[in-house]
Amino acid sequence: MPMRFAKGKHSRMTPPTPPLHRINPQVRAIEGYHLKAYDCPIKLNQNESPFDVPEDLKAQILKTVSTRPWSRYPDPMPLDLAAALADHVNVSPNQVIVCNGSNTLIQLFLALTTHPDAPVVIPSPSFSLYGLYTGLFNGRTISVPLTPAFTFDIPAIQKAIHKENAHTVILCSPNNPTGCAISNNDLKALLSQTDALVLLDEAYGEFSDHTALDLLPEHPNLVVLKTFSKAFGAAGIRIGYLIAHPDITQEIVKGKIPFDINLFSYTAAMEIVQQKQLIQERIEAILAERQRLFHALQALNGAHPYPSQANLILFEVEDPEAVFNGLVEQGILIRNVTSYPMLSKALRVSIGTQEENDCFLKALEKTLRETP
Repeated sequence: MPMRFAKGKHSRMTPPTPPLHRINPQVRAIEGYHLKAYDCPIKLNQNESPFDVPEDLKAQILKTVSTRPWSRYPDPMPLDLAAALADHVNVSPNQVIVCNGSNTLIQLFLALTTHPDAPVVIPSPSFSLYGLYTGLFNGRTISVPLTPAFTFDIPAIQKAIHKENAHTVILCSPNNPTGCAISNNDLKALLSQTDALVLLDEAYGEFSDHTALDLLPEHPNLVVLKTFSKAFGAAGIRIGYLIAHPDITQEIVKGKIPFDINLFSYTAAMEIVQQKQLIQERIEAILAERQRLFHALQALNGAHPYPSQANLILFEVEDPEAVFNGLVEQGILIRNVTSYPMLSKALRVSIGTQEENDCFLKALEKTLRETP
């Protein structure tokens, strides 16, 4: 029987509030992270390793996974993987937290350290997710521009930390998209002059000439991020890890989702981290290609590259949109970073194989010659 409603002055109901209004207005004001898809056979746009996991190692990983029960949850906290990574970077296992990608750790770190309107000091331009996640957690991004040479402005960062009484600082070193790195002396000075937590994203650290891990014993306010996505050549398994003082990790781990490392990723990571010689050989190959590509760009009329300590090179051209589109037409995809602050004429190329880099250089030379 259909329901009947009595007529009268109370029968007219207030229109319901649109569900979208229940979403935090600060979140609705944020533009999400987007990456447009292009159909190009040569992809040099995401700073991935050009070297895949070897086929025999893949076969071993798959064999191991096939022998384990899929009906059971994986370990809620993969302590043996944390121990293997601790051994890899020469720290104690209780200093390491492993997560489903370092982006998850950035999000987790900010969720646990950011309160409404809390200032988070972030050099700019840098990885866009830092500011995006800060906004999601109602924090306030304090952008500190890089120098005109696209290096860290240490005095300006120090000034911003003290002026804003910042509790959190995020540094990407080597930096994406510029490739610059903060020296350990400068970082030590920052850490010594503030009690703010300093999150240092070393996603590209293996391509640099130094690491901040040596500063951890003396500076408990330092938190370092690492990833399998770059030097380890395993972006597909989505594994990142955080290294910090045990007092910090025991608090951060409270917010970690249990069982977030799936069986396949866990097994692959345990195997890959043991391949120290293979990893080092590939790092050296990428460094050699980075040097060769940098000098080739320097010699190219119309391109101005910037020194890099990552597996990427930032370079400027007069008409970046035309150059980017010209490369896409030739089947080569790099990253258009002109929307970033200070980078209105800049493009970013990842270091590929020798063959990929040669194709890129040939296509770039042709495009620059044909661009008015």
